[in-house]
Amino acid sequence: MSKTTTTSQFRLVGQLESFVIKKGDKIKYLRMKVEEKEYWLKIPKKLRSEIDINMIPGTWLEVTGNREFKKKKGFFELEVSQVTLLPNPDKPCAVILSESESSSVGKILVCQKSSCWKRGGKSVCQQLEQELEQQGLSDRVKIKLTGCLKQCKKGPNVVIMPHKARYCQVQPGEVDKLVNKHFTT
Repeated sequence: MSKTTTTSQFRLVGQLESFVIKKGDKIKYLRMKVEEKEYWLKIPKKLRSEIDINMIPGTWLEVTGNREFKKKKGFFELEVSQVTLLPNPDKPCAVILSESESSSVGKILVCQKSSCWKRGGKSVCQQLEQELEQQGLSDRVKIKLTGCLKQCKKGPNVVIMPHKARYCQVQPGEVDKLVNKHFTT
């Protein structure tokens, strides 16, 4: 069985939120806010001693590193390779520098049986289409209408692949959070 990983490089410009410290004084993660989104960035052991733990929240940073999709966890892990203090930042941004991913990232299964459809499945499906288009993911993430997902009383039901994440009672207003959680950095 071949083991393929989905990796790419990233660049973030934003503000420090805090550090996640484990076992007393070891920095494990850097929490960073870019626009309205928060990122948890893994700090490798070799960089831990180089990072000033006394930086105050709100400090502007530019962080570069590698983004890798973790199949078992079902999300992208961001590992830092460089942290730079920015005294005069241009503006917050999140950029994927290079992709080595296949053209298809995943599928979203939406139950189209009458119970789910009556409970708002059609609206959820339409919102998913709009959100994927807005995020520029419509060519890489496909929506597939399915038969019963065996949770009729908890409809509308959605399953996100390849993560196999199952969501019940999905509302159209929650669609953007689901797409961001599973298909963006």
